[in-house]
Amino acid sequence: MSRALPILNALGCLILTGVLIMQWNKERRLNTKIDQLKTELSTAIEQAATESKRVKSLDVDIVVLKESLAITQQANNATTRSLQSKETQANELESKLITAHAQLETWRTAIDARDEKLRALNQELITTRARLEDAIAKLKASAVKE
Repeated sequence: MSRALPILNALGCLILTGVLIMQWNKERRLNTKIDQLKTELSTAIEQAATESKRVKSLDVDIVVLKESLAITQQANNATTRSLQSKETQANELESKLITAHAQLETWRTAIDARDEKLRALNQELITTRARLEDAIAKLKASAVKE
């Protein structure tokens, strides 16, 4: 048995060395995995920071777009009010124009009637003048005979 003890001791040392090597390999694989996960975590943190900056930038863009939209809406409302005012003014001017045309037609009719009356009076005047000249001529002729 004295010889079996050193052999058992050597076998135990070999088994322990095998277990140590297996543990060491397992720990090395775990350390590699931890390093890989740390790298992935660092990359994810950088991406999250980049996305956070992007989100802030997009939020600012949204605020600017909302302000721009509000300004555009106000301008549109002002333009609409101005357009309605112009339409009202145009309608008023159109109604005044229609009234002016109607009055112009009334005046034309009155002027035409006046011109016709003047022509008739002129014709009467010519006729009366002709009779007067005739009467004067007859009067002169009768005065010469006497």
